[in-house]
Amino acid sequence: MMTPTFSFPFEPYEIQKKFMKELYFTIENKHCGIFESPTGTGKSLSICCSALQWLKDSNKKNVEKLTKEIDQIKLELANNADSNDWLQEEYDKIKKNQTLLNLQNQLDQIKKRELEFDELKKRVTKQCNNWNKNEHYFVKKEKETKTKSEDDLEEKENIDDQDLIVESIDNEEDESDSEEIIADNEATEDNNTKIYISSRTHSQLSQFVGEIKRTVFKDNTKVITLASRQHYCVNSDVNKLKNVNLINERCIDMQKSKNKSTSIAEEGKVLKRIKTKSCSACPYYNQNNIAKLKDQLLVGVLDMEDIIKCGKQLKACPYYASRMALNESEVVLISHAGIVSSGARSGISLKLQDNVLILDEAHGLTAALENAHSAPVSSKQLSSVKTFLEFYINKYTNRFSSRSLLQLNQLNFVIGKLLGFIRPKLFNNKKQESTIHTLEDFVIKLEIDHLNLRPLVEFSRNTRLAPKLHGFSLRYNQQELEAENNKQKCNKKASFKEFLSNMSKNKDGNDQLEQKPKEEATLQTETSAGSGLYAVMDFLEMLCDRSENGRVLAQVGETGLLKYLLLNPAEHFHQVVNQCRSVIVAGGTMEPVNEFLTLLTNNKSDAECVNVVKCEHVVSPDNVLGVCLSKGPSNVNLNFSYEKRKSTDLLKEVGCILRNVCAVVPHGVVCFLPSYSYEQKLYEHLNSTKVIDILSKKKNIFREPKSASEVDEVLQKYASAINSKESRTKGALLFSVVGGKLSEGLNFSDNLGRCVIVIGMPYPNIKSPELQEKMTFMNKRDPGTGTIYYENLCMKAVNQCIGRAVRHANDYACILLIDERYSRPQTISALPSFIQKSLMSNCTFGQTVGSIAKFFGKHKEKMAVQ
Repeated sequence: MMTPTFSFPFEPYEIQKKFMKELYFTIENKHCGIFESPTGTGKSLSICCSALQWLKDSNKKNVEKLTKEIDQIKLELANNADSNDWLQEEYDKIKKNQTLLNLQNQLDQIKKRELEFDELKKRVTKQCNNWNKNEHYFVKKEKETKTKSEDDLEEKENIDDQDLIVESIDNEEDESDSEEIIADNEATEDNNTKIYISSRTHSQLSQFVGEIKRTVFKDNTKVITLASRQHYCVNSDVNKLKNVNLINERCIDMQKSKNKSTSIAEEGKVLKRIKTKSCSACPYYNQNNIAKLKDQLLVGVLDMEDIIKCGKQLKACPYYASRMALNESEVVLISHAGIVSSGARSGISLKLQDNVLILDEAHGLTAALENAHSAPVSSKQLSSVKTFLEFYINKYTNRFSSRSLLQLNQLNFVIGKLLGFIRPKLFNNKKQESTIHTLEDFVIKLEIDHLNLRPLVEFSRNTRLAPKLHGFSLRYNQQELEAENNKQKCNKKASFKEFLSNMSKNKDGNDQLEQKPKEEATLQTETSAGSGLYAVMDFLEMLCDRSENGRVLAQVGETGLLKYLLLNPAEHFHQVVNQCRSVIVAGGTMEPVNEFLTLLTNNKSDAECVNVVKCEHVVSPDNVLGVCLSKGPSNVNLNFSYEKRKSTDLLKEVGCILRNVCAVVPHGVVCFLPSYSYEQKLYEHLNSTKVIDILSKKKNIFREPKSASEVDEVLQKYASAINSKESRTKGALLFSVVGGKLSEGLNFSDNLGRCVIVIGMPYPNIKSPELQEKMTFMNKRDPGTGTIYYENLCMKAVNQCIGRAVRHANDYACILLIDERYSRPQTISALPSFIQKSLMSNCTFGQTVGSIAKFFGKHKEKMAVQ
């Protein structure tokens, strides 16, 4: 097999050549792959160049193959020799003509697709040139449309609450959530091969967009970015709902007309049904504008911000434009969350069959699978749902069909059992108690094992109960509903005279209550009845399967919680692997490899179909200094286990170490600590002992914020303090948390990260029932794997911190690991290979400071010579 030629923006390193070649042939041979390439080695660019080169070569080979087969059949038909069996001869001729027609159609489709793409480019260029001329017209028209829609909504406001009533599914017209834009688009399905590139966050996907723009493929490759409505919605009336499920429902509501019962007899029977709009139409759901935005997505390589910006300019919905573009696209960028959940895949009609899937930042893939199936539901959510569901049933009892009423009561019964389990009335202990249950044991303890839960889930989803309950909770507050219920109870006990008297009062009061919408209604999110019911349905859906690999975690107490534990993620991920032509998992650190082998093979022994590729770092070993510090300045053994790390002696040692390190390390120092609570404890100690004052004379001090919105501001100030030539200090010190907002996905290259310090080993809480159950499950299947899993959780987090520094070939940094346990052979072997090459283990404090000073002194001389 010939070695492919890769078009790289510059002369690639040898490890990049190796990475691209191995990736290319892994896809070509229809194998799966585990690719490890240290952070800073150009992994994203290598993935783009290699995968896109394979795609173009594959398309070219396909055309050549079709052309060759067509020519061969034409030659056979032309040179058809006379045969004694004329019947067989005619049959063969007909069969060859049918094959020829089929092959010719395939070739024509490919050529047609290429011509249409060329015409599309010209059309989009023309649209962009004319856009400024028409912008004022579109804005004006949009405002008029919006005003008209609002007027229509006010005219058609349903004062009898019929929009809140669940109706019998048998009597409803087809209310499929499949939108006509998508349906029309999927009718013209495109069979071209696709490459799905997935990463953990949308910001990381934007980096792939930037890398594709650097390649030669940017002008002839159709690239789109898929995201949920929550990310793409540009309608402020919808995206302010915050909860993704409520946004989905509201969006669908704004697209279609529904059958609404508008005339009702006294006994609640429907007399007449007419068509009414359920809500005002979305101004961004315009098929012509969406089609124009789709064209722009396919022609230009746009990231999410660009797509949203174009959507606002064109008054078109980015969510539907990206979905409309899906079939014609060649490269699809999507987050891990959109891949690992079968519900998310089916929701956006993702077709993985015979296509290529590349998962970057795959070190968190297992956790993503577990989170996608965890279905947590809190006692607050259960309480909110139960309260409003009871009011909902009581208020509209006479207006439900008998079947709907039965299922509503059953659902209310189940929710009551769930709430009673995690918030029992006799529970007086303020401390939470956590227990683990198999699915069978759980439903038996709840006394709901006699119920078939799946029909309840299907009823809730098909009748769209959650958005109706959400609307009910916004229209009526709890106090009004309780007052109404109390009045009804009093009326039943009152005398006939009082009853007649109260009837007129209640009539006025009830009329006012029903017609008056809730004033100053605040949008509820986590504890709203609607979003709470979505969480309940997700949890009940997990109970339906009764999988042996599933457990239920129950936290009993005032802040109780129910959560589904997926103990074998490979079982669900294997559905993805089976569909794809090839699945590639890539990352900076892919140890332990066995974890990913299990995911790709579903615990089977067909590992020979998995290509494991490990690339070295581009940086020279001389540019990295790794130190395992085992003894502190006072010759104290440094062991930051959970029981010991808060001792005054160890806190003093840390203060002394930081003072000395900051004195010899230039520019930026990033110090990672095991938890936020320990970071707070250490900072308070350093502040009380005046160590912070001493450090502040050498470095500007920054701390990782707990709020994600403040991260960018802190990073900007940190970078400014390091790069400022007027500053009196010599750089900055940033206190961060392992597994926090700064430990993944950020780039502390060059002066921003000359030294990365990791204090202690961030083991997860071994007493966690969730972790214990997972380890027990793994040990039963393969003795010892549970303990290895526990160790790997710690080292994965450490390696992510280490990967923040040394981002390119000429970068240099010191990695200081402060804990005697880092010097254990099994721990050293779990560190990145480029650290191991220059690692000094079991170091004393004197050795450490001396080595660090010598390391930076050498690089200072090298920079001076250059």
